[in-house]
Amino acid sequence: MRAVYFDCDGTLLTLDCEYDDLFERACDAVGVTEQRSASTQNATWSGDADPTAEAQAAYGEAFFEAFDCFEPDPYRAGMAAAVEATALDADPDELAAAYVDAEVAASTPAAGAHAALDAFDGDETALGVLTNGVTSVQRRKLETAGLFERFDAFLSSYEIEAHKPDAAIFDAARERLAGEAYVYVGDSLEHDARPAREAGFLPIHVDSGAESGVVTVDGLDTLSEVA
Repeated sequence: MRAVYFDCDGTLLTLDCEYDDLFERACDAVGVTEQRSASTQNATWSGDADPTAEAQAAYGEAFFEAFDCFEPDPYRAGMAAAVEATALDADPDELAAAYVDAEVAASTPAAGAHAALDAFDGDETALGVLTNGVTSVQRRKLETAGLFERFDAFLSSYEIEAHKPDAAIFDAARERLAGEAYVYVGDSLEHDARPAREAGFLPIHVDSGAESGVVTVDGLDTLSEVA
């Protein structure tokens, strides 16, 4: 039996927009836009202008700080920081929910995702997802994209309380699916391929920037492992 795990964001799922667009979509969804006071030059929010880079930067910094510490809702932490930093006239809870909705809606199956799962699927292979992210959000994205039911196991870094490239998340993946061999498919050398290799997985690096239609391996021994 072989266990094949896939990364989620950037591998199985891709965004239909730029990452920064998600913040603007969340603000638009709750009717939040910018209007600067001519006298104070302080940011308040109404009217028809777009959210500022300052608000988005505050969101991102706070989100990733909370995310790295496994706080229960890093999305809300990020939006609370955006509100505080820019006098945003909005409810952080509503903004956080709108951001998650925007992220879910924008996450679509990568080209070839279904075909790749079909190629690996079989009686001698168990399929799993191993992803950095908030458990409920990552699961919702996969469900909405119609991919969640394809897998025998689903592990998020929030569930394990270890983010890739921490070896602990790969150890948990071994415990979740029994196998004689383990494979990990991901788009990042730093967070996917290299730590998977160190954990004893055969890493498959999905490089969207590589020449189309060409599969590269480092030798025939690796090719035989994949086969």
